[in-house]
Amino acid sequence: MKRLSIILIFISTHLFPVLAQQGTGELSVFLDTVTVKAKADANTVKTASDGSVDWNLRMMDLLPKMMGNADPIGYSKLLPGVQSTGEFNGGLHINGSENSHNMISVLDVPIYNVNHLLGFFSAFIPTHYSSMSLYRTPQTAGSPNRLGGELMFRPFTERESDHASGDVSVGLISSQGTVKVPMGKKSLLTASLRATYINLLYSGWMEVDGSTLDYSFFDSNLTWTCNLDDRNVIMADAYWGRDNGGLMENSFVTDSRSIWGNDAESFHWIHDGKNGFEMKHTLYHSNSFTDVRMAHEGGKLKAPSSITDLGYKGNLEWKGLTLGLDALYHDFVLQSPVIEDSYITTATGTPHRDSWEYSAYSDYSVFLMDRLNLRVGLRGGLFVSKDERYRSLDPSFTATYYSTNNDWSISLGLSQRHQYLFQTGITGLGMPSEFWMPAHDRFKPQYMRGVNLSGMVELAPGFTLNASAYYKRLYNQIEYYGSIIDFITTDYNYEDHLIQGDGYNYGFDVMVSKSSGRLTGWLSYSMGRALRHFDKEGMTGYYHASHERIHELDMVAVYKTGKRWEPSLVLVAASGTPFTAPEYFYMLDRKILVRYGDFNAQRTRPYIRLDLSVNYDLNLKNDRYIKSHGLNLSIYNVLCRHNDLGYRLKVYEDSFYYHNIMFLGFALPSISYYCTF
Repeated sequence: MKRLSIILIFISTHLFPVLAQQGTGELSVFLDTVTVKAKADANTVKTASDGSVDWNLRMMDLLPKMMGNADPIGYSKLLPGVQSTGEFNGGLHINGSENSHNMISVLDVPIYNVNHLLGFFSAFIPTHYSSMSLYRTPQTAGSPNRLGGELMFRPFTERESDHASGDVSVGLISSQGTVKVPMGKKSLLTASLRATYINLLYSGWMEVDGSTLDYSFFDSNLTWTCNLDDRNVIMADAYWGRDNGGLMENSFVTDSRSIWGNDAESFHWIHDGKNGFEMKHTLYHSNSFTDVRMAHEGGKLKAPSSITDLGYKGNLEWKGLTLGLDALYHDFVLQSPVIEDSYITTATGTPHRDSWEYSAYSDYSVFLMDRLNLRVGLRGGLFVSKDERYRSLDPSFTATYYSTNNDWSISLGLSQRHQYLFQTGITGLGMPSEFWMPAHDRFKPQYMRGVNLSGMVELAPGFTLNASAYYKRLYNQIEYYGSIIDFITTDYNYEDHLIQGDGYNYGFDVMVSKSSGRLTGWLSYSMGRALRHFDKEGMTGYYHASHERIHELDMVAVYKTGKRWEPSLVLVAASGTPFTAPEYFYMLDRKILVRYGDFNAQRTRPYIRLDLSVNYDLNLKNDRYIKSHGLNLSIYNVLCRHNDLGYRLKVYEDSFYYHNIMFLGFALPSISYYCTF
């Protein structure tokens, strides 16, 4: 029973919650959609006719904070077409895409695992970055080899003054700070650091079914920018972050320890030449790893995994013509749990795979009749993994028409894109328990063909309406079929629990935003379907993808009183997500046997959440060093609603049962101090 106990603890504690989602550049014509009015525009979300969004991260200072933290990844899920799938979900789902279909990057350098506290916070310190851009679909040939969109962060690169400046924030679970230091007349050094002390004040909240969770994380950023002359800029950027979690299971006297994290380093050279010629070169390294270890009365379990990238990106632009080249080396450590106890050891070794990924692309953009912009692109790819070679040729086309007064526009995009990397694991939620793997002979590269129609219209000064509709046909999709129980019922091999098939995403969204005046924010509605068909015996027809939320309504509002108080609110109302429920399960000969019902045939209950926040300015006048400082008061889940996280197997006193897991059920207040100098 020792081996069984180890796995059951792993089920019910370390991976809490283990859900039953198993079976489970451009020649820029970027039009502001608002009337620019100095200070008011500094905190706006700007949208373009092609559906892309640019968000000034200074707005994070005004929004509700979860225990003192306003997370940019979390708030990106409030944008139209981006699904917000609830707490403890680190996935990013854009236009119905899987989490792995979308790239999160810093200046085009991929960051693979950005989650802290099981998806509650991300690795990005908002004050280190000037803006965040969302691209919901591959729009140009230069877009990465992903089937979905991209969320890109841009660090501060321009000097705001000749003196050091920065931001400091002290919250209930963590503190963070950013400092910008001019170095001479040509360069700027920006450094940020965040660390947590969550167990000091929230130790009771960090208990899971009577088990104590010891958890900490830190993030650090360093960006150096140097303007060599009027036409050449060099930049070095680095990020390091770690999560350290420990669980003490009181009932089984089990101690587990997991460490996961990222580091990414890059060097950029940007040349702005004459006659519209631009050139950019990037060298980078990016690594993401997870190390899971657990011990119980002489028994042990470990399940490491990682992905490491070494890459180069080159890009040339001249008079509407863009040429580019990407070269990337991947090194994978694929998750393969090893279990040891007094009776038996299961070990398949730690499988390694490496691969090379090459891409060359070209875009051409031209205006016809002054109002119609056409962009045509072609991206060629080569993926080499062991003795296997996969080639691709992906075209793209975008037509955008602008009105005479630039007060409305409409855009039509067609694209095809291949992706050579898969992400899989038992949760499907972008958690550290998941891992990356390359395409190979058993799982061919995935690809998509899609069409996107979007547009914007300025309703009145400061009011903008954006709408879009999309359809994507997907091929060679994979899904984890089964549960973590497979670790003990079989000699585990991840490939045996993956199913592959095709599918499609379609939907539409609409957003009304107000970006000037005392009241700013937006109201958006999204409808989306994500359906899959798997090549597995007994599975006929189309099934709901595990992340599908058919309906979602989001509202963000910030009110500037002109006095010390600045209140804000966030409202989310959405459909539940699918999961596969078991019909029955029992233990026989020290094995748990499970009979599942139809794949993803059940749904969690609708998700509703209201958050409120207010900034109180302490109103320092004529201070030589401090520009502003104050307090942020936030209440998370004001309605005290029990929202489902999912369903899992519950183990208690040698009994097994299956039930839903709910988050909180009460309002969670927080207070933090902020200071800008």
